[in-house]
Amino acid sequence: MKQLFIDTAHRHLTVACVENDVIVSLFHQDAFKSQSEKVMDAINECFTEADWQPRQLESVILTQGPGSYTGVRIAMTVAKVLASVAPISIFTTTSLQLIAGSSKNTFVLLDARSSRAYGGLVNEGLLVDDASIFTIEQVQQLKENHPDWQFAGDLHLIKETERWMDIKDGIMTCIRYATLVEDIDALIPLYLKSNQEYQL
Repeated sequence: MKQLFIDTAHRHLTVACVENDVIVSLFHQDAFKSQSEKVMDAINECFTEADWQPRQLESVILTQGPGSYTGVRIAMTVAKVLASVAPISIFTTTSLQLIAGSSKNTFVLLDARSSRAYGGLVNEGLLVDDASIFTIEQVQQLKENHPDWQFAGDLHLIKETERWMDIKDGIMTCIRYATLVEDIDALIPLYLKSNQEYQL
């Protein structure tokens, strides 16, 4: 099984070729506001390193958010284009699950601008509750109330050193729990606030 993983929801661009539960190539770097310019080159680079041909691809796994208004649409557009020209399956997961990976009780927060954060608790790869938007004060309160939780992501928002979990573990965890998209035309990004509130 040849699978392409894509995440463009946050400031990092992550692309990986996965074959039979093994990551055979990986592109992961900071690409703030430049995911759209870099994503196709990253895919080509991963395919070259994996020695794959596009026609061999069997499925695409993408994060559908939460994240920036523009960012969450990039991977989705790529997946829809690929699905329109080849008989591949599309699966979705979240950027929170990617960051938390298989770790236990990990609250992931991502900068949503305007002193807010996208966030959610992930336990061993599964979202405990739906992703939401939190004020920074709410995140700080959660941290005080739950000393048994880990916190990961944009921790500078709560004046702590940023913490990013193992990206390879995150990719494989996302693939394990991804949801099959039955109707590609009905696929929409995971938006948590109205368009006018986004600050890119």
